[in-house]
Amino acid sequence: MYLPKLFSTDSAKAIKADAYGYLNAIHYMAPHTSGGKGNLCAGASPECIAACLGKYSGQAAMVADLENGTNSVRESRKRKAELFFEDTKAYCGRLADDIGKLQGKASDTGKALCIRLNGSQDITWERIRFDYGKLRNVTLFDLFPLVQFVDYTKIAVRMISPPKNLHLTFSFSGQNWGTCSRLLKTGCNVAVIFGEGLPTAYEGHEVINGDLHDLRHLDPRTGVIVGLTPKGRKAKAMQSAFIIRDYGVRKEAA
Repeated sequence: MYLPKLFSTDSAKAIKADAYGYLNAIHYMAPHTSGGKGNLCAGASPECIAACLGKYSGQAAMVADLENGTNSVRESRKRKAELFFEDTKAYCGRLADDIGKLQGKASDTGKALCIRLNGSQDITWERIRFDYGKLRNVTLFDLFPLVQFVDYTKIAVRMISPPKNLHLTFSFSGQNWGTCSRLLKTGCNVAVIFGEGLPTAYEGHEVINGDLHDLRHLDPRTGVIVGLTPKGRKAKAMQSAFIIRDYGVRKEAA
């Protein structure tokens, strides 16, 4: 049975962590329902699905037919989604095995380890409990209390009391600005994609450059907007509520 590599440490975003003293490992799966077994992005909007970096950017986008084509990266992400749905607890065990190996690799290179479990999906990992060796009813966060986990999410309930070693950044979907605004006022950070360069502020909130690295736990925890630029040729060209472009007036007023 084909077992794909679970974590990427050499993607363009992951490599940027080297300069900050981290080994950044990202776990990508086929986003939303594209894995063919179920929905891995419960909070996804049609707009973010249409521009998803898990399908339309990086190596996954290196296909002749962007919508219907496939390559080894897309097939690997699809296979991981299939394996996750076929036996979720066994899949978590494999993730735990690999995180343990990554801990050793990080230690050998004098780096700290940062894990992003949802590179292109939005799974509520903190709710998944499984047995691992002699340990019973644990989560991935329980198993690795000294490992820093980060993720983006569009599932608002995840922002309430996440595990101590999981830093979550809420994401604008094109349809959820009301929720984003409320969370910003409570000190949570929100990721927003800007299509015409990053403003210094938006809607009265400071905008920081989220493209510098994927180590979101290093960001100020003061209700800032994590500004991102579109990834992939489709997102860069598209007009969508998911990608904010007409913000000149708001930028000047902020």
